[in-house]
Amino acid sequence: MAKAPGKILWLGGYSVLERPNVSFTTTVDAYVDAKVETRNSNEIILNAPQLNQNARGVVDMKTGKLDIETSKDMHLLKTSVEVALQYVAELGIKPSGLTITTNNDPAFSYSISTGKVVKSGLGSSAAVTVASIAAVLNAFEVDSKENDVLHKLSQTAHSVATGKVGSGFDIASATFGSIFYTRYSPEIINALPSNYTNSQLAELMKKQWDYKIEKFSIPDGFQLLLATFGDSMITTSAVGSVSSFKKKDPDTYDALIRVINEQNVLAINALKKISRGSEDHFDSFKLAFDTGRLLTKKLGELSNVAIEPDDCTFLIEESERHGAYVSKLPGAGGKDAIAALALNDGDSKSLRKFWKNKGLNILEVKPCKRGAQ
Repeated sequence: MAKAPGKILWLGGYSVLERPNVSFTTTVDAYVDAKVETRNSNEIILNAPQLNQNARGVVDMKTGKLDIETSKDMHLLKTSVEVALQYVAELGIKPSGLTITTNNDPAFSYSISTGKVVKSGLGSSAAVTVASIAAVLNAFEVDSKENDVLHKLSQTAHSVATGKVGSGFDIASATFGSIFYTRYSPEIINALPSNYTNSQLAELMKKQWDYKIEKFSIPDGFQLLLATFGDSMITTSAVGSVSSFKKKDPDTYDALIRVINEQNVLAINALKKISRGSEDHFDSFKLAFDTGRLLTKKLGELSNVAIEPDDCTFLIEESERHGAYVSKLPGAGGKDAIAALALNDGDSKSLRKFWKNKGLNILEVKPCKRGAQ
């Protein structure tokens, strides 16, 4: 059994796609757990009860490759399990059949009045990937920390399953917890062929990757609040639109991303000083945070993607008049969720009341430091 947390990306949306830009992600106390039971046969069963789906197939006892048909919704789980079993096989451990069952805490999704299930933007796909791979490695008594193998396998599986799009910040935070993160060079995984062998996978795990990870949590004195709209941003589509703008006008893109990252660095430096007890840097944190947010909104306008729609800008401004010290649409933006940091109980209560009056769905989550367990 293993579990991995959800996340909130505060700093680095889109800019983290480019090295060596930095991001800041907080994990929260909402988890995806994965339970593995090995079998005395080569049968493999994937269960995703919250999707009302399961799949049956077989595993090649020599290679760890799966012969199983799954729906699109279960493709990521299938890929994650297969990558883990291939690695297990390459270590000389004979893989067996297994049953794996995943479950999400309620905060990852919720039902609105129409009966539609909506994701809340906490990163269930990354958490499923990390939790399922960790559970498989645990089942076969593989040290998941050696060479950061849990992290690297999860990055690889997620990239293979999703078309090698994204920076990997969500996988990193699901693995390690609340962190500052600079992505790995995309060539590291892009060099892995689509028909890779187990030995090529193992070599990739042994290779030194160039990501940077520094553990860091929201400083004491901040209170986290998160609410959802009832809509969802398709992250891969949004990233694709930004990438199209990058190709169309690389000079403008590069200049804008550079300035966004400069503001993120200023915000991070201020957070570090606040965490060391300095009360003189709250204002500099807020200025850099807000400036970076508005520049990211501009990126969305130039890319024709609603990273921060005008009505959400108004909501953010109103939120800051009703208790939020800073507020934003986290991650890829869009109407997944709105996140805020408040400075005291009174401001927090005021903001909760304001959001409820606006019809937002407040998620009862708290920041946590730990990653996969």
